Amino acid sequence: MKKRQATELISVNNVEFETVLIGNKKPQIIFLNGYRMNLTSWDQVYPNIAKDHGVFLYNRLGIGKSSKPAISQDADTVVKDMHVLFHKLGLQAPFIFVAHSMGGLFADLYTKTYKNDVAGVVFVDCPHPDEVIEQRKLKLPLALKILSGIFKVIDRVFGRFKNSEDECIETSIAQIKAAASFPDIPIAVVSGQKKMPFMPDKAYQLHQSYQQKLLSLSPKSKQYSCCNSCHFPQISEPDKVITAIAETTKALTK
Repeated sequence: MKKRQATELISVNNVEFETVLIGNKKPQIIFLNGYRMNLTSWDQVYPNIAKDHGVFLYNRLGIGKSSKPAISQDADTVVKDMHVLFHKLGLQAPFIFVAHSMGGLFADLYTKTYKNDVAGVVFVDCPHPDEVIEQRKLKLPLALKILSGIFKVIDRVFGRFKNSEDECIETSIAQIKAAASFPDIPIAVVSGQKKMPFMPDKAYQLHQSYQQKLLSLSPKSKQYSCCNSCHFPQISEPDKVITAIAETTKALTK
């Protein structure tokens, strides 16, 4: 088994982020994890990408060895920390984001805020901002609602996810919708096609429809369907994600 890349703690704005930086060959590929996901979720993808590009991974606050957040982690706060962190490490812009799930929301706002810094985005089963609000309107099955409530109570008691990204998601969505327009840059939408266990049919259909809406963010978009994946194509079909990254980088030269 190949030895995992060692991480390094980098201080930014009085907190520490657990990071992995490999090379600086442009375009730099920056991986953004999903909510509560560790940078190790990209282990089947980034080693291949690092052969030809500079690669950067990190854990947002509250995950892995990164500091616990002392303030609410709304999208604007997360993106500002990203900007300072990237520039402190001297990451060469414009770079490409590869973002999973909630990480796509931060990639969206960052791209709209710092347009000259981003050359392309690969959305890996990410929600469209409008989808987040619509999903919350759906009535969950009672068992899932109870289970979700139990986890939230446990999190609050032990302070594991105090000030978490999920707690201020509605603020984050408002910030994203109020931001400037998304630039005309190459984007890839990697979509898991399998329904997750216990996921209501309405929620599944809603997610699939909003994958199409993600494509409309840019006229230079392409979808990659992952028929053997639910919400984690980077784990179940890493080759599809690798292909999406490779083709997005190629599109920069056209």
